[in-house]
Formats: sequence, C-alpha cells, structure tokens
Amino acid sequence: MKFAFDIDETITEAPEEFAAIINALMDAGHEVHIITFRTELHKEQTEKELRDYGILKYTQLHITGDKDKICMEHDIDMAIDDDCLYHYPNFWGFNLEFALPKRKK
Repeated sequence: MKFAFDIDETITEAPEEFAAIINALMDAGHEVHIITFRTELHKEQTEKELRDYGILKYTQLHITGDKDKICMEHDIDMAIDDDCLYHYPNFWGFNLEFALPKRKK
C-alpha cells in the first residue's frame, strides 16, 4: 500500500509513535510519502526534523501546496493528516484529530 503522512499537527503530535509506524510500514515494503505544506526554503530543516523524530526511511518528501495532487500523482491509498477534508477532497483519509487525544505540553 501507499501511505501519505502530514508533518505539522500530525507527526509532530506523536513523533515517536509515528516514527515506529512509518519505519514498520517501510520495513514491510509499503511506500510512505511525507507530504507537507511547508516551503522549499525549509526542506533541509524538515529533513533534519524527520531524522530527529527517528523517521529515517520514507519513500519521498513532498513539499507542496497541493497535497491532493501529490496523492493522485503517486496513487496514494491512505492519507493521515490533521485536516484530511481540506487537503484531500478526492481521497479517503484519516483525520488525526479523531484518533489521538491532545497531549499536554
């Protein structure tokens, strides 16, 4: 299967858990696309942040303003994002806000 994961307000809410999930998916032979609404100016910082979270393996990092288009181009099966209804109108997605309780900071 092909998965898409958002960073901000998704991976950042539970980085250790998402690192374990993403690394396990990659080890099992699935594709994992990291899709973020950040700008290309922040690409190196974003890659470092993913490494710091323990996300060492992924198929591709996409920095884009059109997450839906990226999913269509790469035949993504499932997107995990904090706002799937907005970013992925043409896909079945998993809205994170219904899955994880807000962590106390």
